[in-house]
Amino acid sequence: MSLQFQPNAIQVLGAFQRVGLNQGQAYQPDQIYQALDQLTGQAYDRDVATQIYEQCTPNQRGQVQIEEFSQILISADAMLKKKINDTEKQIQQLVEESRDCQRQVQEIQYTQQQNQYGIDTDSSLNLIIKSASGITVQDFIQSYVSISVDNNEQIAQQSGGDKFYPIFNEQLGFQIKTGRENVTLSLLIQDRNQKKSLVGQAKLDLVKLQDQQVQSLQLQLQNDKQQFAAPTIQFEIQWIHNKLKYYQELISKFEAEIQQHYNDIEDYKRDLFVVQQPFMDKNQRQNLQSSLKPQTSSKVQTNSALLYQQQQNQPQIYKPTPPQQSQRQNQDNIQPQFQGEASEELSDEIYYGFILYLLMIVLSMFQCFARPAYVDILLGILYLLIISRDCFTPEYLKIVGAITVFSIVLDIFWIAIYKNWWSGTDKTLPTWGEAGDPIVRITIVFCIFNMILKTALCYIIFHYYKAAQSSQVLKIKAWQFEFQIGILKQNLFTSDKRLLS
Repeated sequence: MSLQFQPNAIQVLGAFQRVGLNQGQAYQPDQIYQALDQLTGQAYDRDVATQIYEQCTPNQRGQVQIEEFSQILISADAMLKKKINDTEKQIQQLVEESRDCQRQVQEIQYTQQQNQYGIDTDSSLNLIIKSASGITVQDFIQSYVSISVDNNEQIAQQSGGDKFYPIFNEQLGFQIKTGRENVTLSLLIQDRNQKKSLVGQAKLDLVKLQDQQVQSLQLQLQNDKQQFAAPTIQFEIQWIHNKLKYYQELISKFEAEIQQHYNDIEDYKRDLFVVQQPFMDKNQRQNLQSSLKPQTSSKVQTNSALLYQQQQNQPQIYKPTPPQQSQRQNQDNIQPQFQGEASEELSDEIYYGFILYLLMIVLSMFQCFARPAYVDILLGILYLLIISRDCFTPEYLKIVGAITVFSIVLDIFWIAIYKNWWSGTDKTLPTWGEAGDPIVRITIVFCIFNMILKTALCYIIFHYYKAAQSSQVLKIKAWQFEFQIGILKQNLFTSDKRLLS
């Protein structure tokens, strides 16, 4: 079994070295993929290889250290084995639960009794009162929730939280006889004089609970005037009115989940074989490949088992989706359609422009001791704002380009007028500047160097302008920070959308 094969760093790095990838070197992803092709003797699964590469930290050229790639690959091997073991345990748990349900079915089908309303005589309504929120009353010391089913009333006492956001976490149960009972939830408060007051209440229709599933609800309460008040109650509720049908549905659900888990295990094993294949000998590959079940052609292989996001393979609880969450999910699905296409490699122009403008700001700040170089400082700050706030539009880039050209012209005029500062013969020298003073000379040198920088930046800004016109998304990585530019294209003078989202 592939679960017994344990690739280690020495074994993996040795295999890469045999095909020309040496330790201590960084390589492009295509070079690593070709090496994996050579080791397997066939085209290596690009989905798996890409997912492993994406977990690495590439340098500015998109290269990754072969040691890091090998370590991520070994981690993927361990992760897939853990997923297989965890899924097998979940299957065992589901099998036990299914057997318990089958035993319940065998007992109930001979003892089940229903009343004239078609409801089990021992039908039950189970609630877990979670919490309440939105209480605006000030003068009270505690709150509690009253649940009444016709004339049967039970109280959920506060167990935590504060008086404005109380937490109850109390389980209550009621017997249901007709299915037409009036279920009322009331939120009450108690002041220092032990006087109780009704904050609001809500009614629940049992017809909405006929699916016998656990439902997580949040009801807004109404006051005495039948107006909606601010407070809400969060709770879980389940009405079991036909136990035989309930357990039969659970058995079907468990069987479907068990089959899905078996399919997941086969997917994990296929991905595990792909990860391990380059480092096995020929006999091991053939034996493992023959042990894998053939994949049906109708099923599309996406290698989702290798994703590094933690997946919860627990039985699902069917809960209604809140409207806000559903709307947010729809927005998340629609938004990428309007985004530009990100370049596959990091933008060197963005990175170098970022560094050059920072250098220009530093040099300009020093020049301010001898000349008014505030235009260069404002230019550098404007560029950094456009990049950091993603105001990547042709209009702003035109402004930056025009200011850059204007500042170059100012530098030329300044040097033409004050070129005699170098020898100190010009009487316009500042009072602190003596003839041939090093600071004066350094100022002139920095001014010339800034002109060279800004000339190079004009080319970079022109590259930005073409990218902005084509709605291209560029990526920049500065130190440990990496982000995309050209997605939002927001206004420079409005609030940042990323802070509002």
